[in-house]
Amino acid sequence: MHGEYKIRVKNSRNSYSFSLKRNLTVLRGESGRGKTTLFDMIREYNRYGKESGVSISCDRELLAIEGDRWEENIQSNPGKIIVIDEDSRFIRSKDFADTVKGSDNYYLLITRNYLEQLPISVDEIYEVAGAKNKSLKKIYTEIDRMYVDPAKEYLPFKPEVIITEDSGSGYQFYKRIADRLGIQCVSANGKSRVFSIMNQYSDNDVVIIADGAAFGAEISDIAKQQSIRPRKVAIFLPESFEWVILKSGVVNVGEVKKLDNPELYADSMEFMSWEQFFTELLVGITKDSGFQKYNKTRLPEYYNQERNEKEIIRVIKGIDFS
Repeated sequence: MHGEYKIRVKNSRNSYSFSLKRNLTVLRGESGRGKTTLFDMIREYNRYGKESGVSISCDRELLAIEGDRWEENIQSNPGKIIVIDEDSRFIRSKDFADTVKGSDNYYLLITRNYLEQLPISVDEIYEVAGAKNKSLKKIYTEIDRMYVDPAKEYLPFKPEVIITEDSGSGYQFYKRIADRLGIQCVSANGKSRVFSIMNQYSDNDVVIIADGAAFGAEISDIAKQQSIRPRKVAIFLPESFEWVILKSGVVNVGEVKKLDNPELYADSMEFMSWEQFFTELLVGITKDSGFQKYNKTRLPEYYNQERNEKEIIRVIKGIDFS
């Protein structure tokens, strides 16, 4: 399943209008804001149709799932938008994560939990906005992929320490830049360790670089720490390092639409997250190009050449690497 789906759920008391464009979307927020009301309306429509007093407008069927037979219900309903409320504890389980992987569905997960087992995009975490006519509003907004608070007052951000999520090609690229600038670059060796590594550098100006396409479970703690340490922490969350390379133009992408509208191409059955989609796209583009051939584990020297490095850095508008 792929594409962007516009959804409207309405009854005499409430109206919700929103869009989904990835396989995993999280709806968070405090009690009483209307999250569970949305789930209840969809569940009532599933049970009673028009007699429920609820109307649903969408190109795909919405299905509210709960109870012990959740796995069977998901597997027997491909091609649907599955909505799950936070009372369903199974959404925090490994079994649920395994069921979602390779599934031909989109999921709207109503929960205040972090869901570490799922690669949630930081851009697909929402809260309910509005009174009677409700919409979904992004909790974490960005300016040129920089998540800083307040962003406009101190960009570009000049770091003393760069913390990367992984130890592969992305880390190698930023480590080379850091060495040239005489600053530190540290690999967290996994997104779950970014927060603890960041706290080891509480006296430094730190920029965190991670794959935004799968960093949703970690962003809350990082953002809270950023608010405690204003002007000391910046967060750069591109979709992935491969996305940065593709955006830079140092390789010939060909179909630009795949960068600008990945929701049209990143099928949920094949890609658990857009990070995987952009990695496969870059690997496929460069596989027959010799010295450009991309390797996620070890960055080819082509991407470190001065001209190409400058073009890649140009994509990172919010960090001062001068």
